[in-house]
Amino acid sequence: MLLAAALTSTSAAAHMPSFLRNNDVQNVLPVAPADYPAALQGMLWLDQTGAFGESSIPAGVSAPDLAISMGDTDYHRFDPATRTVSVSILGRAWQWQNTREGMSFFREAESTFSHYDFVFSDDFESCQIYPHLKLPFGLTFRVPTAAVSFTMTLQHPAAGACPPRANSSTAEVVRCAKWRRDSRVLQLIPGLSKALGDFVYYAYEIVDNERQPIEPYFSAYLKWADANSRPDALVAAAEGFDTSRSLDGADGLQGGTSFVGDGAAAESSTWSASAQLAWRWIRDGATEDWWWEHVGWGHGGSGGGRPA
Repeated sequence: MLLAAALTSTSAAAHMPSFLRNNDVQNVLPVAPADYPAALQGMLWLDQTGAFGESSIPAGVSAPDLAISMGDTDYHRFDPATRTVSVSILGRAWQWQNTREGMSFFREAESTFSHYDFVFSDDFESCQIYPHLKLPFGLTFRVPTAAVSFTMTLQHPAAGACPPRANSSTAEVVRCAKWRRDSRVLQLIPGLSKALGDFVYYAYEIVDNERQPIEPYFSAYLKWADANSRPDALVAAAEGFDTSRSLDGADGLQGGTSFVGDGAAAESSTWSASAQLAWRWIRDGATEDWWWEHVGWGHGGSGGGRPA
């Protein structure tokens, strides 16, 4: 009875995304605190399709996202002891295309995906990225690198090579990206992993930590972002998006817009709170006295002990 009461809940509350103008991203996404290492600062455009440089990710596989930062301190702060920062793809620091694909991907991620852990090397020259999937009781599962391995490598272009000239080759352009992103899958099956190969794309720093655009990368980002802004009122309504919800006065039904999440729903949903309460009850012995002390009447109570 008590366990059933603890697990009784409504469905998880949906995140409430907010829209922004693509040309205002430098003023909207949070920047990393000034005391973060330089490698974590600024805003990155994840050029997964090779729109500006090149990419080996197969067509149709790339995610419909745009720019990210490490600055969402409401979600997590950089831990210097482990050199780790966690970033939620449903939070303020992860920008999504205002398209059917972007909205659907975002909603699907709500039920299955938690966040990424970016774990940097001692010298901040490289980074291992660990996806975390959602589990019951508010827990998450870190996907092992044997299944999927996402890495970033800091690039050091030769003096005078960047920014690239207008007529530069794609090989010259990608050398100017801040990070090279490599993906490997199914390394637990070496032969298959080798046959599939590495999937590579590049992440360009488009805004510095003073919120100043960096050219020509910002203009390349903006061209791609605007080309992939295809608002759809019917899809927005079906996916539960309020297109009037904005961080900079943007109208989510107009072109040249994108969106970010609020990062709050997964932490405050009724299911998560109830499930975590049930887990604590089981962990501490599953006694009725514990329930009355910590909860009281029903799983939304405030405790206070068993009534006389």
